[in-house]
Amino acid sequence: MAEYTIPQNQSNSQEQQVKKLKRFLEGWRMAVLPLKSVILWEQQWHPCAIIGSVSMLFLIIWLLDLNSLATIAVIGLILNFIDFIVPVVCNSLYGPTSWTGQHEKMFEEICKSIVASYNKGLHNIRVFYCLRENSPCMYYIISISMLCTLAWVASSVNNIFLVYILSTVMLLWPGLRHRGFFNMILSMVNLAPKASFLKSE
Repeated sequence: MAEYTIPQNQSNSQEQQVKKLKRFLEGWRMAVLPLKSVILWEQQWHPCAIIGSVSMLFLIIWLLDLNSLATIAVIGLILNFIDFIVPVVCNSLYGPTSWTGQHEKMFEEICKSIVASYNKGLHNIRVFYCLRENSPCMYYIISISMLCTLAWVASSVNNIFLVYILSTVMLLWPGLRHRGFFNMILSMVNLAPKASFLKSE
């Protein structure tokens, strides 16, 4: 798969995005560095910690047995509490002198990685919506198929469970990519013996 590259005329806007993100995460910067190691599974127990944390959160939501709006409100309250408490704890535990140039470099690399992933996602969405003009038949086949599948799955499976699965997959995804899990699967598929009827005569 080809690597997504940013055009030269967009490099300045990417730098501006990185600066904005650094300002936005200013209070979180001491927490972002250990979070990166957890998200990328730098220790063997990190995937278990991710799954355990998400499972505990959704177990609490399931035990509360709230309706949809109340569930959204509770998740919003939890996120607001975390957003408030993390900068306070980081500022009280770590003084200004504990932030070194190496930390700043790692923090900037994390911000660049987040911005690059965000821009790549936006690019993929734009490419998909370009199909509406270039190939409308393909666009409507893909979009209607995806929406019908989503509606069928959402009506068949509990919505809280679906959000739990989606959240877990999203949080495990960077670690899977970092460990080369998908490349390993592709190499295994390529090395697998082909069925006799698929082989060319």
